[in-house]
Amino acid sequence: MSAPTKKAKESGRNVGKVKVRAWISNDMSFWALLEQIRSEKGLKNVHEAAFYCVYETGKNLGLETG
Repeated sequence: MSAPTKKAKESGRNVGKVKVRAWISNDMSFWALLEQIRSEKGLKNVHEAAFYCVYETGKNLGLETG
């Protein structure tokens, strides 16, 4: 029996997380919540949902007036 390959080892490292680009890595619950917001608001994709969340939070904090 041989040792696992490098590819096999690396594929198991981020179990339970979704990694988008090199700078975004969040737990599955984050992405599930973002997907629920996307679906509820009828947005096209997670990019629009993330924009919506940030923009609404900015408005609620008084940082964005639009």
